[in-house]
Amino acid sequence: MDIRQFFGKKLRELRKSQGLTQKELGRRLNVTEAAVGMWEQGRRLPDPEVLARLAEIFGVSVDYLLGNNQQASPSTPSWWYRDTPPTNVELEEFLKNANIYFDGTPLDEEDKEDILTYLKVKWEREKKKREKDSKK
Repeated sequence: MDIRQFFGKKLRELRKSQGLTQKELGRRLNVTEAAVGMWEQGRRLPDPEVLARLAEIFGVSVDYLLGNNQQASPSTPSWWYRDTPPTNVELEEFLKNANIYFDGTPLDEEDKEDILTYLKVKWEREKKKREKDSKK
């Protein structure tokens, strides 16, 4: 698969995961729906400025978009991609480093517990999705 095809596939996945249409993404980038379609079909690549903006919109690195890095972003923890669930220590460390605030206020302990529970559930769902996708 060449870089244009890889990029197109990755862009389509990210766009759909955000619930965006090609038209909506084009509007956010100040490009036409047709341009987004050409990228997703692997017929063209966006210019570097648009590529950087796409990375920003989807919260990933340009390297990830181009296939040079399998992790979506440098902030994505390594445990996200492994087969064994993250430990409570890993989750707490992640949460501490994430520096999350709600309405300008640091999270209280109850909020942190809720987020840790959510991360565990989300990890399980993503693991099942990866397993399902690998069987295709």
